[in-house]
Amino acid sequence: MEPIAAEACPPSLCESSDLILSFVNTRDVDSGPPGPPGNRAGLAEWLARVGRPDRDLVVTNADTVAADELRSTFVTIFRAHAGCADSDTSVSEAEAYLHRIAERYPLTAKISSDGCTLVPAQTGVPGAFGALFAAAADLAGRGGWSRLKVCKNPTCHTGFFDKTRNSSGLYCSTACGSQMSMRAYRSRRKNG
Repeated sequence: MEPIAAEACPPSLCESSDLILSFVNTRDVDSGPPGPPGNRAGLAEWLARVGRPDRDLVVTNADTVAADELRSTFVTIFRAHAGCADSDTSVSEAEAYLHRIAERYPLTAKISSDGCTLVPAQTGVPGAFGALFAAAADLAGRGGWSRLKVCKNPTCHTGFFDKTRNSSGLYCSTACGSQMSMRAYRSRRKNG
């Protein structure tokens, strides 16, 4: 049976992973695999949902395109984390894109007696995208970046935080794992 990610995520990683996954998993529930926020209203809704409301915030079509590109890039990286069969070229291109785009959304260190965190240097939509990069840096620093994955069920592709002890989770839920096990069983019976 394939490993399923089922335990609670470690508290120190939850906030960062939740922010990134809320962005990666923006979609209409009935529309199949996760898609981009889709339009300006969808992106504005996501911004409000993750605590970045701003009455004067103007979301442009360019912001929506940037969100789509960033989300697709995260999905490519998370598919690689899950061991999906993406080409090395697409992963390399995704990494190069993240390096380039990170320059548009600078971070600054917020230092206090409790420690140091990275925060966006901008507000509005650029600040929200910067917050995604800050969350990615936080996860990487805590060893959690490679635990962000995309479900290997081809009808799902939902992003999830792999909570298995050995980071072997392949599916976002037991339902997806069971569905894939049944498909494999039926395929073996049909061919064997």
